[in-house]
Amino acid sequence: MRFLVVFKNRMRIILSDRMFIAAMLIIPIVLAMIMGYAQRDEKLGYVPLAVVDEDGSALSKALISGISQKEGLKVIEVENRKMADTLLKNEEAEAGVFILEGFEAAILRGKTQGILELVKSPTTVSTELIKEIVAAEVLQLRAAEYAYDWITRRYEENGVGNKVTREEIWAHVESYLKPVPPMTILYEEIEGSPVSLEDVSIPPYAAASAGVLVLFVMLTLIFGSGWVCEERSNGTLNRIFSSPGSLLSVYLGNTLALFVLGFFQTLLFVVIQQIVFDITMLTGFSSWLVMMAYILCAASVSMLLASLFRTAAQLQAVAPVFSIITGLMGGCLWNLAGIPRELVPITRLTPQGWALSAITALYANPDEWNYAMPAIRVFLAASLILLTVSYLLLRLGRKDSAS
Repeated sequence: MRFLVVFKNRMRIILSDRMFIAAMLIIPIVLAMIMGYAQRDEKLGYVPLAVVDEDGSALSKALISGISQKEGLKVIEVENRKMADTLLKNEEAEAGVFILEGFEAAILRGKTQGILELVKSPTTVSTELIKEIVAAEVLQLRAAEYAYDWITRRYEENGVGNKVTREEIWAHVESYLKPVPPMTILYEEIEGSPVSLEDVSIPPYAAASAGVLVLFVMLTLIFGSGWVCEERSNGTLNRIFSSPGSLLSVYLGNTLALFVLGFFQTLLFVVIQQIVFDITMLTGFSSWLVMMAYILCAASVSMLLASLFRTAAQLQAVAPVFSIITGLMGGCLWNLAGIPRELVPITRLTPQGWALSAITALYANPDEWNYAMPAIRVFLAASLILLTVSYLLLRLGRKDSAS
């Protein structure tokens, strides 16, 4: 088919432009890395805590072991304060706990003041939580030592040798201090009705990455359609019109090239997010179909804008403004789950809004085709209308120039 030949030629022209290829590769990688690093802390299910053991005693090691077993904390043992300060400055730890020299001796004497130091990062909000956890472990150690001393004295008073070890007392005290659930919950599966698109949320880190991707694809494809303006300016389109049926083949071939470029950038962005940062953006085959339909719609929008503006400079001036405004309306810069329900219909006025709504709903329900099909139908219908209109505008523009 002729449009496939045009597609191959257009791809050959694109691939021969080293600057364009560099931009196509570098920009998605940079965006993916920025979003991944910006969201990496939001994905943490724990609080990183640097611990320096300056006492090196059995009780200080027991304290570190107890803290390490607490859910929600990740203990990073370091050798000295300088290493802990480095972790805090690099935001690799939210706080630092220093077990001071003489810790064990103080606990054995019943003293719990001035045995620890806590240094926090300026950005952390977990200080009080860390204080409670560490203090609880210290009190538990003190309780175990008190129990051991009491049992030892009782053995001595009765003239019996102490056959109970300190470790046994620790384990016994710990068994009493383990929290017991106040109630037992029995779960029963029940059948529920499907929820609407607006009732499904998505993790903030995935929502932010998906919004940037959708916005970036629209912006890139609008810039990529500048060939229409360039070929109109240099007279190439007029020469194409002289051959019957050539315009349609050229039009479809170049539209397909835009679609392939958009899909490639999406694939690159998603793969980097998944491999480097473990962020899953598109879950299931249905999410990919939604994204492919959106790319086709974005390519159609770009072709329409290119057919409306006479020069590439005009198109490049409009591209960022159009992409950002429609991206804001579509929710690319915030999580759709967080906006008021009254504003949701506004997002449906843009392709970005339809794409993000479907991707959000499919995030936790990748096999629910009822979430995917409305967006796919809208994208396909919009693509057909926009491509037809832009094609007719090109033909009318040719007639105007000829007259």
